[in-house]
Amino acid sequence: MSKYELRKKLRYFYVSLFTAPIGQILLFLFYEVGKINPLLSNFLAVTISTTPNYLLNRFWVWKRRSTTNIRNEILPYWMLAFLGLGISTIFVYLADSIWDTWIAINLANAVGYTLLWGAKYFILDKYLFKESSTSSPRKINSL
Repeated sequence: MSKYELRKKLRYFYVSLFTAPIGQILLFLFYEVGKINPLLSNFLAVTISTTPNYLLNRFWVWKRRSTTNIRNEILPYWMLAFLGLGISTIFVYLADSIWDTWIAINLANAVGYTLLWGAKYFILDKYLFKESSTSSPRKINSL
């Protein structure tokens, strides 16, 4: 694996380290503080936290500077986000039916997203943000 690829994977990991807590905090606030239904809380948290995740992945991880294409980039990205939402919602539903605590809800959400995390990197790298065959990887001096 080249240094470029390793740095890109590390940046993807860092984006997740930054945005996952945003989703977890939002989920806690909606569910525990706002007393909103756990499924709606999960939906709101995922929907809100997907935007910074997309922007950081697009601009920092994959260094995309071109005009955003809704059909080829934003729509597929949101489809991936909603796949994660679907998986995490199943986990949240099951956790809520067994335990009545915000900790179980947040853990269920995190487990649901963790299951998709590696596959999401592969899809983003190979299809959504793939580099054109005519361009070579840029040199990157810092993470």
